[in-house]
This record gives sequence, C-alpha cells and structure tokens, in this order.
Amino acid sequence: MIPTIAPAPPPTGLSRYMDRRNFLRSSTFITGGSLLLLTSKSAIAQQSAPGRTIKCALVGCGAQGDRLRNAAAKGLGKGMIQWVAVCDIWEYSRRKIRGAMLGESKHQIDGDVKVYEDIHEMLEKEPTIEAVFIATPDFLHASQSRLCLEKGKAVYCEKMMSNTIEGARDMVKAQQQTGLIFQIGHQRHSNPRYIHLRDKIIKEGMLGRVTHCYGQWNRGVSASAPLGKVKGYDIPQDVLTKNGYASFEEFRNWRFFSKYGAGPISDLGAHQIDMFNWMYDALPTSVMATGGVDYYDGTNGRAKFEEPDNVMALYEYKLPSGAMRAYYQVLTTTGSQGYFEKHMGVDGTALISESPSYNQLYAEPSVDWDKFASSSPPTIVKPSEAVKNKFWEHDRSWEKPRPGSFAVTSLAKAVADVRESKPLVPWELPVVLNVPPHAPHMKNFIEAVQTNNYKHLTCPVEMAFQCAVTVFAARESLLTGMKVVFKPSDFQV
Repeated sequence: MIPTIAPAPPPTGLSRYMDRRNFLRSSTFITGGSLLLLTSKSAIAQQSAPGRTIKCALVGCGAQGDRLRNAAAKGLGKGMIQWVAVCDIWEYSRRKIRGAMLGESKHQIDGDVKVYEDIHEMLEKEPTIEAVFIATPDFLHASQSRLCLEKGKAVYCEKMMSNTIEGARDMVKAQQQTGLIFQIGHQRHSNPRYIHLRDKIIKEGMLGRVTHCYGQWNRGVSASAPLGKVKGYDIPQDVLTKNGYASFEEFRNWRFFSKYGAGPISDLGAHQIDMFNWMYDALPTSVMATGGVDYYDGTNGRAKFEEPDNVMALYEYKLPSGAMRAYYQVLTTTGSQGYFEKHMGVDGTALISESPSYNQLYAEPSVDWDKFASSSPPTIVKPSEAVKNKFWEHDRSWEKPRPGSFAVTSLAKAVADVRESKPLVPWELPVVLNVPPHAPHMKNFIEAVQTNNYKHLTCPVEMAFQCAVTVFAARESLLTGMKVVFKPSDFQV
C-alpha cells in the first residue's frame, strides 16, 4: 500500500486506488463477481517456435486499439501475427477496426475477422486465439487480463495497468499463477532510440552525474474536449450498465472520471514518469504534487470532469552518484512545446521524445565528446542542420517587427548577462525509428510468445507495477497536499 503522512483522503480520492472492494466491483463486469479458477494452460500458447505466426485478438477498438492495429500493419514483419477477432461493446468502433484490418496487408488476415461485443463469447468461440491485445479503459484491465491468462492466452495490456493499486497487484499475481507471457504497453521500453539513450549515453556516464530530469506533455484544451455521440451508433443503457458505465458520456470520456481512470497524469504521464525509473534502474524515495480540475470544471458551459487536468509533480531519487530530482507536468492549457523528456547532468544534457522533433544532446563547453562520435557505430552524431536552442530562433508564422520599432531597438541594446553560461556543443542521437512507436514493443511481445520466453519482455508486469505505484502516489499527494514517502516494500507484490 502506498504510504502517506496525511489524513485519509475522501472516498472519491486516491483511497479508491487501494480499495480491494472497488477492484472486485469492477471485476464483476468481466468475471461475474468472482475471480475465475485457474484453468489448464493452452498447448498452443505454450509452443516454442521462433518466427511462427501468432493468432491474435484485439479487445478495445477505440483510439488506442486503433494505434495498435496501425502499428501492427506498418511495423510488424510479414507473418508475425494474424488477426482472428476484435471485441468492443460499441458497434461503431469494432466495425471501424475490422474494416481497417480487412483493408490492410493480407498477411495479417486469415479469412475473416470475427466481431464480438462480449469478451467471454469471443474466447469461447475462438479457441485458436493465442494472444490478446487489451486496449480497454483502465478499470477493466485487471479483470480482462486475468480472464485471458486463465484461458491460456498471452496478454499485451495497455498502460496504465489498472485504475487501482489492488488491480495492478492482481495482474502481477495472475501472471505468477499462470506463468504466461504478459506485457504492459509502456512502449518506450522497446524503442531503439530510448534504449540507445539509456544504454549508450546515460549508463556509460556521458552526461556525468545526473541531478535533474524533466518531462512534460502539454496539450491545448481542444485536445481534451469531451467526446460525444456518433449518429446512428448509440449503446443501449443496459449494455452500458452491464459493462460498468453509468452513461454514454462517461463511456466516451472515461479517462476523466474516477471510477474508470485517473486523468492525464495516468493516461499520458505514466509513459514519461516511467522513464525516470527505467532510465536509471531506480525507484523514487518521495513525491510532492499539485494540480486540479482547472479547465473542465463545469463552469461557463464547459464539461465537468472529475480527474485533474493540470498536474505538476516532483520526485526525489537516491542514485549511487547522489540525489536526483525529477519534475513532471501534464497540462490541459496549451500544446506549446509538446511532449518530451530531458536528462541533465554535469557533463551534458539529453532531450528525447517519441516525436522526432526532440533528438538533441548538448555537451558542456569543457567536455569533449568527439571520441563518442568516432566510435563504430557512433554513439552520437553532429546535427544535420543548425541547432536552434532558443524559441525565438525557430521559424514563425507572424510578421517580424519593423526596423526602428520598439521591439527591434530594445533587442539591439540587449547585452548578455556576465553570469550566462557559455553555449553548449550540440549533438544528436544516431538512431531513427521509421515505424510507428508501438511497433517495436508489439514485436518484442510477439517474439516472447513465439519462443515462450517471459524474460524476453522489455516491460513485464512486475516492472509496470513499479510505475503504477510511482504514478498513483503523485495522485495521492495532489489530493492530500502532503509529500508521499515511499518504502521499498511499496513496489513489491
């Protein structure tokens, strides 16, 4: 259980993350109110044959499910998978996904792609399924993952693992009890650019002692605008109720309602907060966070969401080299500067993102990195074009000030402060990812299934559980206004 020195939070707060009854309530929508008894492992799922085709199903056909479908189509090699079935309670989503699959490369389709509304029915009628990709709302992850594992299927489940600590813990136990392949969708773990930064830059000490990390995911309010109905594709209320949703509005916008998710700090932040742990093989010692529902608060005709849309969190780590602090922000205000992570050491700084816009390293003036560029293969390379360190150096769509205007004359008189550091020497990572960002992670999962090798996974459930604890603690600190101090046992199942 995540510790806190603050009074118990209100019932609608983080206490839900550690409430077993809450987890069991969400499980009833999948398992009928009780966890399934262990079943015998599928002989198909236990085969070990590198390169064989894996028959797969997709559960959850919304935006994230579509990303997985697209990554499979564009980034997996020929014959790695065959889509057998898709499952979603909304006809609009499952029809759209199925149509896209049928229109793609035929090597990923073997005949028809069956469509199901109920996951039990799909698993019962499609016994050839070997692996299930789960991209449903977070509150369903734990029960659906256990169900599939106990049916003998390998599972790739999107992050966050669950919307509760108890649910995430049960997912680890489900893997331990079945022994099957179980990957969590923190796709940066398989991204060759991130692996290069971790193994060749940070672990090799090129940045020197790292004292600070920074991450952000800035989005404009329009990116979080409420999703509405699609003409001709309603979901009957009895179907919504059966699957745990109070209304169609909550079904469409589940991320912002406490019963189903944990808002942007979980939905977006988990990817990047996870990188603080993974890059340094470390776990935080404490976190302090602030934030709130600052925009979609129900005023001025805006929608009313429950989960904070703006969050800022400060983590503390104790590395062998000394203290490190990691700051993270997720904003529903402006999309300015997008999303990236920054690692700052005494010898240099590295910026990275799944977006190719951020691929920079900077050496301190006193540090010589030329030897790393001359290695074979090179660890770093010179920038392909002039580096623009300051925002005003980038291309802009607005008109520049006229000569003689206040702006120009003021800038002309500006003098650099004597305390300003010398310019850093720019470099770049030599690794380029030319497939969708989820593709390498899906490939890693399929390879593990092909060879029945759990150790091959880059993000097994035990590792993802540590991320879940790290993220949920920020949510707790935000609610209570108190610093959360971790114990090593908090990260163990």
